[in-house]
Amino acid sequence: MADILSQEEIDALLSTVADTGIKDEVFSPEVDFVPKKISVYDFRRPDRVSKEQIRSIRNLHDKFARNFSSSLSNFLRTITDVNLVSVDQMTYGEFLMSLPDPTNFNIISLIPLDGSAVLEINPSLVFPIVDKLLGGPGLPMYKVRELTALEQHIMESVIYLLLKELEDTWKQVIPNIKFRKEITENSPQVVQIVAQNEVVILVVFEVKFSDVSGMINLCLPAVVLEPILGKISSQDWLVGAKKVKGLDYLDRILDILMEAYLPLKLEIGPTILTVGDILELVEGDTIVFEHKAEEDVALKVNNLEKFATEMGVIGVKKGALIKNILQESESVEEVTNEQRDK
Repeated sequence: MADILSQEEIDALLSTVADTGIKDEVFSPEVDFVPKKISVYDFRRPDRVSKEQIRSIRNLHDKFARNFSSSLSNFLRTITDVNLVSVDQMTYGEFLMSLPDPTNFNIISLIPLDGSAVLEINPSLVFPIVDKLLGGPGLPMYKVRELTALEQHIMESVIYLLLKELEDTWKQVIPNIKFRKEITENSPQVVQIVAQNEVVILVVFEVKFSDVSGMINLCLPAVVLEPILGKISSQDWLVGAKKVKGLDYLDRILDILMEAYLPLKLEIGPTILTVGDILELVEGDTIVFEHKAEEDVALKVNNLEKFATEMGVIGVKKGALIKNILQESESVEEVTNEQRDK
């Protein structure tokens, strides 16, 4: 039978534990408090577009900025830089509050998508562009006013150029998309494409040329982009677009080359005559060339020997029958000698 402790032994054992502090360490451990990371979420303004989709839209318009920079430089005949500044989500009301009044405010339809987008060109950019297109130096204008009908008509060409580049860029996602300007207003408060609390994607570009700097804003309502957000988030369109674009350029280059003209020359010479012999030549004289009648004659394409031919007559005209296609390192003499050896 196991020994049973007496009351004195139990008291002695408990007093020993209390003196060493083991009881406190066992039953009262110290735990470090680690606060959890908290992210703010506004339930009144839920994000309609994911971060991945925002990233894809940024990549799409970053390419547009590079293409439009080149096109606008050629159009204005001056070095122009177009840079993508930001791609953000906000409400349509916040977008309107950020715009100057008056400004160049354009309603854009995205066919075949339902709904409209907004293209806004800042007055600090509009007036120097108009001045540049009218032959002026394109200096910045510090006094803002409404555009006249003539100035709006001049800006039509710039807007058409911008929408053409946007259309070419977005065709990577939607092949049959069309960007078309519907109306132009001087005040952003006149036309409302969606409700004030509707979520929109705001794409901001900065344009610089000479001493001029201004912003171009592209406002895309999330409700308009909703049917194609799945395609935008997928990276397949980006890889496919690069392949198709490369093949498209290759086909265009080949089509252009097929229409190019190249000179063809057929030479039966050479021979050598002295200056005296040439001066004594008269009508009816015969010149004997070193080339034999039964030997092939080289047909040159752009001064390069390309075909071995046999000369002949076709009706009242001279002709040449192509017998061999020469390789880059071959000549008619080498081919003729090989045939003779065989």
